[in-house]
Amino acid sequence: MQNNSVLHSAGANRFYLPTGLYLTADGELFITDLGLHQVVKFSHLKFHPRDAPEFVLGTAFDPGNDSSHFCKPTSVLTDRDKNIYVGDGLCNTRIVKFEDDGYYVGSFGTPSFERGLPGTFGEVTDLALDTTREVILGLDNKLKQIQVMDFLGNFYQVIDVSRYKNVLKICYSPDMDTILILTSYGLESDIFILDPVTGVELNFISGVTRSFSAITVIPGNNTVLVGDRFGMISMYSDIKKVSNEVYKNPNSRVHEFSVQEFEVLDQPLTKLSPLIHFLYKPGLTDLEEPPKGRRHKFSRRLTMIVSASAVAVLLFIVAIVFTVTFCGKCGSKRDYEKCLLSDTEDEEDVLYDTLHESYENMRAL
Repeated sequence: MQNNSVLHSAGANRFYLPTGLYLTADGELFITDLGLHQVVKFSHLKFHPRDAPEFVLGTAFDPGNDSSHFCKPTSVLTDRDKNIYVGDGLCNTRIVKFEDDGYYVGSFGTPSFERGLPGTFGEVTDLALDTTREVILGLDNKLKQIQVMDFLGNFYQVIDVSRYKNVLKICYSPDMDTILILTSYGLESDIFILDPVTGVELNFISGVTRSFSAITVIPGNNTVLVGDRFGMISMYSDIKKVSNEVYKNPNSRVHEFSVQEFEVLDQPLTKLSPLIHFLYKPGLTDLEEPPKGRRHKFSRRLTMIVSASAVAVLLFIVAIVFTVTFCGKCGSKRDYEKCLLSDTEDEEDVLYDTLHESYENMRAL
């Protein structure tokens, strides 16, 4: 075990906006780049920084909707036969399938603005793999639903998640046989544990003030790793499938550490989860203990009120400065019109004197 050290790194100046990372049990690493509109595959983790990727799917900075183009791909996963599935994406509404060598197989999914229709997407926000039933879970945050489909693109079910706001990530826990969805709205974040068949909420993890942005599960002991936008990673252990207990940060079940304090375990890749995501905004900010309760909407509303008040005060100050600068020399409000007239007369006198002087100079010549 090593502390405060990076074991391996690569990709310097290679990516533009990497937003998703998928690691297989065999050590194959897939990275989705939202800005490049590409999916990059490395064959192993212990690569040299100068090593080139095994292959790249998509065309850099050229969005499209065909076999060689993506438009803001969000996620990627592989099945037991190593076929590749790309969630494409935020401006396309499809899942694209490739063979393990990058050969294009096909795509499935059609655009729609209506909820509840099998095989349709408003966007493909994230993908997860239900290893128990061997189906793909396609999260659609725009239509607030989860599409359930097999590896051939046959759609079986639509799970409604409209009761949640801003569902960002989805993953599957084989130990609990449950779906975990991550919701985040400002500083109000939660992780909900759902039944994979009925979509019924079984339990949840409270993350108020944490601003969660990434989630993964570690198979074997019901452990969930959650990253937030402030560069903190929280580990929840011994999570129950059904419980009346609210899991909060921090408590006895949670271990928190910053990115720089993360202890890198030099262990076989087969022990790592195949669902890991990049954090959007790494940092070193620590947070205080969140308020109690499942929904703490009052804090968010108070923040909105304070922000609106601050804007109003700023506009008032600007109005005062403008008034003092523009007509401060006029003395009072009653003399405002007189001040404007006097300024106009002064400008006319200066113009008259200038013209008269020019005329006298011409006569002298």
